[in-house]
Amino acid sequence: MLTRLRARAGVLGLAASTALLGVVAPAWAARPQPHTTAPPINDLARTPYQGWNTYYGLGSDFNEQSIKDEAKALVDRGLKAAGYNYVWIDGGWWSGTRDAAGDITVSSTQWPDGMKAVADYIHSLGLKAGIYTDSGTNGCGGTAQGSFGHYQQDVNQFAGWGYDAVKVDFCGGEQQHLDPATAYGQFRDALLHNSSHRPMLFNICNPFVPQTGAAPGRSAYDSYTFGPTTGNSWRTDTDVGFSRNVVFPDVLRNLDDDAKHPEAAGPGHWNDPDYLAPELGMSAAEAQSQFSMWSMVAAPLIIGSDVTALSDSTVSMLTNREVLAVDQDPLGVQGTAIATSGSTQVWTKPLADGDRALALFNRGSSAQVVSTTAAAVGLRHSGSYALRDLWQHSTTETAGVISATVAPHSTVLLRVSQQGDVAGTAPATVLTPLSVTASAQGSQPLVLPGSSFQASASFTDNGSSDLKDAALTLDAPAGWQVTALSSTARQRLRTGERVDAKWQITPPPGTEPGPDGLKVTVAYRWYGGHPAALRSVTASGTSPVQVPAAPPSGTGPLSHHPWLDASSGYLVPRVDLDDAGGGPLVMHGTTYPQGVGVASPSTVEYYVGGNCSTLTGTVGIDDSANFDPSGGTVDFQVLGDGVKLYDSGTVDRGATHALNVDLGAAKVVSLVVGDGGDGGYNDRADWGGLQISCGAPVATLPAGPWPHYVAPGDESATATSANDGYPASNAVDGQVTTLWHSQFSPVHDPLPISFTVDLKSVQTVTGLSYQPRLDGNITGTVTGYTVEVSTDGTSFTPAAAAGTWPEDALLKSVQIAPVQARYVRLTATAAAGGYASAAEIAVAAVPAG
Repeated sequence: MLTRLRARAGVLGLAASTALLGVVAPAWAARPQPHTTAPPINDLARTPYQGWNTYYGLGSDFNEQSIKDEAKALVDRGLKAAGYNYVWIDGGWWSGTRDAAGDITVSSTQWPDGMKAVADYIHSLGLKAGIYTDSGTNGCGGTAQGSFGHYQQDVNQFAGWGYDAVKVDFCGGEQQHLDPATAYGQFRDALLHNSSHRPMLFNICNPFVPQTGAAPGRSAYDSYTFGPTTGNSWRTDTDVGFSRNVVFPDVLRNLDDDAKHPEAAGPGHWNDPDYLAPELGMSAAEAQSQFSMWSMVAAPLIIGSDVTALSDSTVSMLTNREVLAVDQDPLGVQGTAIATSGSTQVWTKPLADGDRALALFNRGSSAQVVSTTAAAVGLRHSGSYALRDLWQHSTTETAGVISATVAPHSTVLLRVSQQGDVAGTAPATVLTPLSVTASAQGSQPLVLPGSSFQASASFTDNGSSDLKDAALTLDAPAGWQVTALSSTARQRLRTGERVDAKWQITPPPGTEPGPDGLKVTVAYRWYGGHPAALRSVTASGTSPVQVPAAPPSGTGPLSHHPWLDASSGYLVPRVDLDDAGGGPLVMHGTTYPQGVGVASPSTVEYYVGGNCSTLTGTVGIDDSANFDPSGGTVDFQVLGDGVKLYDSGTVDRGATHALNVDLGAAKVVSLVVGDGGDGGYNDRADWGGLQISCGAPVATLPAGPWPHYVAPGDESATATSANDGYPASNAVDGQVTTLWHSQFSPVHDPLPISFTVDLKSVQTVTGLSYQPRLDGNITGTVTGYTVEVSTDGTSFTPAAAAGTWPEDALLKSVQIAPVQARYVRLTATAAAGGYASAAEIAVAAVPAG
């Protein structure tokens, strides 16, 4: 497995559409493609094979016992019963040693009973065993860890041990400039003529693409030309991630490249976009999308995660029989994209029984409606069609339009079939996400304390019968005013008709910064079911909005202002630290005490509210990238409200670039780093010395709309636990780079852990904000909390309902109904690692009376 590979970020590599979206599609994407007529090399993998592999979840840190544990977990957790039957040992099982006869030898410490005993144990569980090597003399893991010159000998040894599958990498092959088709053809012949006459599945793994070393014509992009007559599967792109780190942009990239040659796939030979990777860096929705789309493209389903550690919900996802049936459909046709509009796509796949699998895929960062028609997906005309939602396990009927609101990075996966009688089937409907006329737009719509904004939504009947009494309502956070600006109800809604609704919403002055949600609910009735009756239905959806922190004032480090959102390639952004190692920002030997360290691709957003004029600094590649001459090429851009204000062009290690940007009237400033066109490997980019020049402070309570926070020095703090060097005072000093942390040495204090702010006098408290640590670590980040207040420091009462926060570095807050208090206590009831920490905790309050 290629361990250092890092290719370009995922891009929308498919251009396809239907007449519904009005975009012309290329011929290959406009219709399902027949699979190749090339005969398979054996009778294996008539449907895409399934199993588990060591690489992403365990890396090279495994041994005989851990492999046995994973194999048993496949059985015990129901994965074997769902078809995951290959236990594949990847790189790290062998250090390249051979005996005098040239046979492979292994560590007796790592494999005390030997490799045959491992295969025997796997077989005893009713599973199959897979093993790994390289086509060259060396392997991806080191010297001599390949099979070049020993193809037949090694295959005979693998077969003699009882292994059922072999994965062959190409790190050594690339070093030796071997021809992939020739080398893999020779390995195929060795497998087919193994001395044990053992059927052995063959996975071709050339993960090199041109920008990482392989020349055009011999890269992963070209394996489809020889793969169908050489192996049971072949990699179509570079690695989907690193060990224990797989991110969604790389999943998108691999999907796009896998989709380029659907005609090569078919029973016995499959395009392979790499492994499934839940709980290794993606959200649950992203992991579910990967599984959905891998099933649509008839990919081998190999779990790359540690099966023993997977949550029950993830195991339930991976064993969804209805989704697996799409991947395992015996027709063996790889699905294709038939429509692309912005960041949304429609994919379809013909199934053996005449149904169509349909994926409504949202690659973007906000919820969107994705639509197509039954005719567009290839079904004959019918009075109605059944839509089986394979994740919700529910069925609705449509007169022909297929539409759904799809959450960010999510997939609605349907099985579509012609349907006759619809009397017992609920009509298909779609409730759109809220469209918000925001004060500014970051990664989410931005709304301001005391300022009104409008929002609208619609509800459509796509079923073949009428709906009755359809009405929309909107719920906002407590204290926000909501006024309907249009009629929000219809007594009768015919097929294809919709009801539109519009509201005006006003967050009250003093609203705390942070993410919020606006919930739209529709209630309606339909006539049907068995027995037929008028049935009531409700559906709802929550659309995010974000209240930003007040804009900065004066001149100071932009990196110390709360960001709205921040991303950093396969790592995390760090304030005043380099992205990779967490050391100071250093470029060409010069240290920059303040700034942001990121890896490409990256976007960091700040709300400046039109109050700031100039941004200055220095950009370049951090000196920590010099451990390896590869990579380290990026481009920097500064955007103001989405408009480019600065573009560095390509930046490498040769020089830093000075930054002096006129921000104009921009409300949102975005710092964007691209990969320079050569992939993201070793792209350690620094925004050094960022200084922003702004106007006077904005008005705060009681005269203005923004929360008023007690100034550092006008308060003190104590905590029930604090480690030496990380006192409670660090969280009320106004410096986001200092840290309070509960005790971790010499003992670990357990949760709950409380942090109390003393305001020095009784004041009217209206809220509390919590800034998690910004050094790239999450340990101690509070995810469950209570907030209490007191006038005397002894008797505390709840100030708000107990709540939860996501485990990230974004600013959090708690809104408090105005209350008289001197002491405010935040108690961490849940936190990352079982500790508690904070960069800053601030109390919003104004003097009493």
